[in-house]
Amino acid sequence: MRFKSLKPGQSPDPEVNRLLDGARNGWWKDTSMFGIIARQPILLKTIVPVFEAFFGGGRIPAHMLEMMRLKTGEINDCTYCKEVRSEATREAIKDKESAIFGKVDFDRLPLKEALAVQLAEYIAGDPNYIPDGFFERLATVYTDEEVIELVFACGIFNWGNKFNITMQVDASAESTYSKGMTYPGAEIRAQTAVPA
Repeated sequence: MRFKSLKPGQSPDPEVNRLLDGARNGWWKDTSMFGIIARQPILLKTIVPVFEAFFGGGRIPAHMLEMMRLKTGEINDCTYCKEVRSEATREAIKDKESAIFGKVDFDRLPLKEALAVQLAEYIAGDPNYIPDGFFERLATVYTDEEVIELVFACGIFNWGNKFNITMQVDASAESTYSKGMTYPGAEIRAQTAVPA
């Protein structure tokens, strides 16, 4: 990691420690991403409610949002995002992951889920090229408000991908995820290193 991640109890701010404890025991069962953001407490206190607004809002099922998050991680090639799983949805999607990664399998997923994952793929790729007809297809199973929420959530997931890639986030020592995560381009980064 390019920056040290704070662990629960390491911040002088009790609210930050509470949010980090939530990441350790709830969200991802890992504190690394939130722990880096916690070095700038106001940002952590701002972004966690954003995640809570859609993951806990109940308007879009949380497992569908997690499927979309995993797809953006795959498309953006975020090592951390592809490895870490939302604790609340882990069991609901574990048997669907092979239909999410690679080509979206419309035969194995319900239409609403497949379209949500396809939307995530389009947004994480280049949203300039989302076919107009795709939004007409979304409208067959989603309201306008739901589509807006799906697009918003994907924007946040893409932000998370880019943040984690840029910071080279690795799993925290106390989590069960693989440690020593490597990101694409390591050799090129090493060759083009700028002396300090």
